[in-house]
Amino acid sequence: MATQQSPAPPGPPGPTPDECSIRVISRVRPLNSSEEKVGSKFILKFPTDDSININGKLFIFDKILQPNVSQEDVYNTTAKTIVADVLAGYNGTIFAYGQTSSGKTHTMEGVLGDSKMQGIIPRIIADIFNYIYQMDENLEFHIKVSYFEIYMDKIKDLLDISKTNLSVHEDKNKVTYVKGATERFVSSPEEVMEAIEEGKSNRHVAVTNMNEHSSRSHSVFLINVKQEHLETEKKLNGKLYLVDLAGSEKVSKTGAEGAVLDEAKNINKSLSALGNVISALADGNKSHVPYRDSKLTRILQESLGGNARTTIVICCSPASYNESETKSTLMFGQRAKTIKNSVKVNEELTADEWKRRYEKEKEKNGKLKTWVQKLEAELKAWRSGQSVTSEEQIDMKASITSIESEGLEVAPTIMESSIGNLSTITEAEKTQWDGERIKLYAQLDEKVRFV
Repeated sequence: MATQQSPAPPGPPGPTPDECSIRVISRVRPLNSSEEKVGSKFILKFPTDDSININGKLFIFDKILQPNVSQEDVYNTTAKTIVADVLAGYNGTIFAYGQTSSGKTHTMEGVLGDSKMQGIIPRIIADIFNYIYQMDENLEFHIKVSYFEIYMDKIKDLLDISKTNLSVHEDKNKVTYVKGATERFVSSPEEVMEAIEEGKSNRHVAVTNMNEHSSRSHSVFLINVKQEHLETEKKLNGKLYLVDLAGSEKVSKTGAEGAVLDEAKNINKSLSALGNVISALADGNKSHVPYRDSKLTRILQESLGGNARTTIVICCSPASYNESETKSTLMFGQRAKTIKNSVKVNEELTADEWKRRYEKEKEKNGKLKTWVQKLEAELKAWRSGQSVTSEEQIDMKASITSIESEGLEVAPTIMESSIGNLSTITEAEKTQWDGERIKLYAQLDEKVRFV
């Protein structure tokens, strides 16, 4: 078992986050027997591999998976690359979204134990261990899994049924987690699948008019992969969330009554909260994103607009009977596709790496401070009426380029416009120079807080 690491000392920042869009894959299932029985028509068209048309309305996604697609192709398209990402220290999320009976559980789980019909989750588990078996023998891995469901807006641990009302908390880095959820260490695909089978037996399902085994909860399977290089002592930590959402429902279609009706209301409420989060992020309104409106959106906070490579599989019925629900699902996917996440490697630096980065930042900021001091000295000379020879003047263009290469921003205002003509600067320009100087110092202060 991995030993608990003490908190890292204050030091230089980690890797710069990269911005990436959420990937949205649309999967269309065939007409099912009940739809065929009532004479429902196949109303979807596929003009290209990445577009789908519903009665003249065109939607474009990263990929369209048509009804004849195999489970293996679904996995290769949606999830295969995320294995390498997680083992490289990134966070990842894959979840399926759509109305009830649209194929979400078939996509995420499939038929467990069937090599041809199994879904994304068992395939990704096998791939993670295959990757590990082929990696550097000096890498030591610690893998643990958690499995819980959100039922009636309460979080229930599927690996320990005595835990029925877990809460969502934030760690010191403002990252959400489910406090008290069972974390089971695993060392083989078989052990992971045993945990999944155990959890599935504890999950809430029910029979409705549209689905013989309708999921009455959102399930979250979390895989946490920690690795350490025994020689360099470099540590990486990648988390993978695999989410099977319950489907949105129209009670008039599902025939829900009693307890099943109450479940449907809670499912629709949490999915509505998810839609509101997607809409807020798509509108660029990051000042207030309603993550706290439901347990589901709190758990998915890092996956939507945060630090994770996220793929959403929107599952659709092609039947005319479900036209309005399919349009709603496609519109959800269209909004989600515009969301940007900021991803970075989750690494724990060794003492040598901390020292190297510290010295690098210290040297860089020393150069920047020297440049600002020279700039102030020249400006002071001009203000006092002294002349500064061309040899003594700072090459502004080269300096700006040099400063920006150090990761600071210099606004292209007076610094560029006054190059070569400092002797004629006005009072207004002097004031603007002061503003630039204050801004630059503020950036320097931010860069050297840890020095």
